[in-house]
Amino acid sequence: MNNAPEQFTRDPEDRLDAVLRQELRWEAPPELTLRLLGLIPGTPLLAVPPPRPKTWYSMAVLVLTAMALGLSLAVAWQVLGSVSAELGFAGVLEQLRHAPALGLQRLYEALPASRQAVAVLVAIRDQLHWLLLAIVLWLALDGWQPRMQRATANGR
Repeated sequence: MNNAPEQFTRDPEDRLDAVLRQELRWEAPPELTLRLLGLIPGTPLLAVPPPRPKTWYSMAVLVLTAMALGLSLAVAWQVLGSVSAELGFAGVLEQLRHAPALGLQRLYEALPASRQAVAVLVAIRDQLHWLLLAIVLWLALDGWQPRMQRATANGR
């Protein structure tokens, strides 16, 4: 009966304790430590550049993304082409293309004097195109100034 209490007591340097101490020891990576320190207000910020993927990896992702996008666009083009052919969108687009000319023709038939008004509007539109081009060129060239090195007061 004296053996029962001795059976449950363990030596502090038991083999299991040593293994557990060794396995349960965990060291945080320095990057994680710096990030966690950065979350604490009042600590000095340590500049650690974020990890960047290797160039070959970035290029592979870029190429695969472009291929997936191109394939998606090709499939969408095929689906839309077949749907538009089934629904007759080509005829609708053809009618929309001829609608302005048909509208002008009906306007001319209903109001013969409208030809002069339309001609004036077309001339104004043409002049506005030239005016817009002149304004764009003026704004582009007005902001351009040759870069000249100016002499400083000390270094004449």
